[in-house]
Amino acid sequence: MPQIGPLEILVVLVVALVVFGPNKLPELGRQVGRGYREFRKFQQGFRDDIDGAFRDDDEDDLDSSHRADDTPRQIEARKPDHSAPPEPPPADTTS
Repeated sequence: MPQIGPLEILVVLVVALVVFGPNKLPELGRQVGRGYREFRKFQQGFRDDIDGAFRDDDEDDLDSSHRADDTPRQIEARKPDHSAPPEPPPADTTS
């Protein structure tokens, strides 16, 4: 794949200046920078989530291999959440 050199970057900047004008070019640059920064944040967060999932899976494998007996682990039962108000009954549409 060809490398982008300083001459190519200069040509792109001159074309952008002609197309967008000197007033819009700084705003466009800021928007592109923000978009790139948000993309990098999303990419890093996604990478951290994947790494965390693999790390948790590895820790679970280590925990299960160090147990003396091969009995399955108990799963805790979840208690229902009573803090949320109940949903109202559906409206009567028969009339």
